Amino acid sequence: MSHEEIEARVEELIRPLVEAQGLELVEVEFTRPRRGRASLRIFLDRQGGITLEEITRMSRVVGSLLDVHDFIEASYNLEVSSPGLTRELKKPRDFQRYAGRLVRLTTRRAFGGRQVHRGILRGLEDDEVVCLEEKGQVYRIPLQEVAKARLDI
Repeated sequence: MSHEEIEARVEELIRPLVEAQGLELVEVEFTRPRRGRASLRIFLDRQGGITLEEITRMSRVVGSLLDVHDFIEASYNLEVSSPGLTRELKKPRDFQRYAGRLVRLTTRRAFGGRQVHRGILRGLEDDEVVCLEEKGQVYRIPLQEVAKARLDI
């Protein structure tokens, strides 16, 4: 089973459980290094932030659920955590949700003479164009041109 298939299957399995707890499944990431154990990382969040107690509880519940279904052939370490203060923005809804926040954005080609931008996220237009205000100027950057974006402090 490929990494993508494992991630999709884990997401399908745990999403209803996570959402029933009022949490958001931000990302599932499975990595298998050439040497050592594989890692299954699950990032959870909620509006206003997630607590350590919630992460601990969900780690136990998700771990038990994965043990019962046992479809990951390799031995792995399970890590359940929050995406953190400088979380990566990947999905269109992330760009809407964090409008008004400071972000660092790297583009595939230059906009305004630069590929790295730091400014206030003004949202996403038509689910396709990221609006970023930087030093009084608003840049309209097609979402497919965003190589990397994350919240900044």
